[in-house]
Amino acid sequence: MKTNISVPIPTELFLELTDFLRSNNDPSDPVYVIQNAIDYWMENASWKPELLAKSSMQGYQWKSLFLPHNTEIRMQYKGAYFYAQVEGDEIIYQGKTTSPGNLANMITKSSRNAWRDLWIKRPGDSEWKLADDCRNN
Repeated sequence: MKTNISVPIPTELFLELTDFLRSNNDPSDPVYVIQNAIDYWMENASWKPELLAKSSMQGYQWKSLFLPHNTEIRMQYKGAYFYAQVEGDEIIYQGKTTSPGNLANMITKSSRNAWRDLWIKRPGDSEWKLADDCRNN
């Protein structure tokens, strides 16, 4: 007996797929296309490790504060926001690896205390938190 489960995907994405199929005169059932996409992904993920999610153990260790992979970092300076992100085990700002202290200093072109200037939003956080407050929790 063949059984099915429902996998939620954004309605907008499903509609984009149906529009794509229609605009390319493809009469395929979108559900069948999604099944094929999953099969294709699994076949390729076995020999393309970049398709697999990074380990949840990856992240940047900033003294006593661990910033997991995909943590966002921002700093407001002179009315503008500047953003960096933890990718794997590194902090990336404007495509380059940096440290929290260097990030704050690069943005301001002066010597700053990154604990008091950088705001952190870890995966799963709903709000930005001052780095200094994060290390005390």
